[in-house]
Amino acid sequence: MSEHPIYYGGDYNPDQWPEDTWQEDMRLFRLAHVNLVTLPVFSWAKLQPAEDQYDFGWLDRILDLLHANHIAVCLAT
Repeated sequence: MSEHPIYYGGDYNPDQWPEDTWQEDMRLFRLAHVNLVTLPVFSWAKLQPAEDQYDFGWLDRILDLLHANHIAVCLAT
């Protein structure tokens, strides 16, 4: 990314799709010049499946994948 990029992207909901589609998402993001995604907008129930129980595993994996593909993240709740 340049020093002062213009960010381009939108909401991304990878938790609604099988993880084996995420690599294809990255390819398509590159083709569309997407460099920013907002997540996990609709995912709190998946991140906290029960009171006092949290699961950030899938979020960690997608954040790592986005970082590896030079895509910035805007975290939402």
